[in-house]
Amino acid sequence: MPELIKADAVLKIGQRIEFFLDDDDEKYTSRIEDMTPTELVVAMPVDKKRRPVLPRSGQRLYGLALGDQCRYQFFSVFHDKAMQQVPVWMIQKPAMVERKQNRAFVRVRVNLLAQVQVMNQTGGFSPPTEIRVIDISGNGLAFAFPEPVVVGGQVAIEIHNVPEVGTLRAMGRVMRCTVVETSKGKVHQVGAQLLTLTPAVRNRLVHYIFDVQRRALAKGIEMDEV
Repeated sequence: MPELIKADAVLKIGQRIEFFLDDDDEKYTSRIEDMTPTELVVAMPVDKKRRPVLPRSGQRLYGLALGDQCRYQFFSVFHDKAMQQVPVWMIQKPAMVERKQNRAFVRVRVNLLAQVQVMNQTGGFSPPTEIRVIDISGNGLAFAFPEPVVVGGQVAIEIHNVPEVGTLRAMGRVMRCTVVETSKGKVHQVGAQLLTLTPAVRNRLVHYIFDVQRRALAKGIEMDEV
């Protein structure tokens, strides 16, 4: 079960934060300079060329606040820039953060239409097979497949109409393949690690998963971690 904590209980002035922007693959490092009831004031990050990073007003941010032996992840929105003792961002203060141990990703149940191609022994791929994704996390997914798939092999996955993402295309490595009895007979449940997601796409995928997670928590459904 994910551990949701009030932001005021864990966010502190001087705390280091890592940010990802929706349309950017870079990770930006910052720290909390001040807090108000509605905003976090954080040091303005710089890019690899030491240039200030200036998001557009209203741009969504994915944040990781660093704690002892864990991270606290949250989403925020950029409001404005300002000059205090140092240049700063003014961003929306989250009401809640989620405590994450060892960078675990929450896995949520979904019902997404996708196509998968399985790599064969010669390095080629089978024709696309339409499948349904059973669950998904920030670094992997599971899907039902009519045939066994070799563990350790690769698959090419294309998932259509993922909220926040659009069409997600990625290579995956098969981590498990188990037979499952269903009302329609036996199917093979395949778990795959996603190998080729950029940080920006993973950020948008995690945001979608957060939305699914919130709705599930409201209904009392427990999440798993992977």
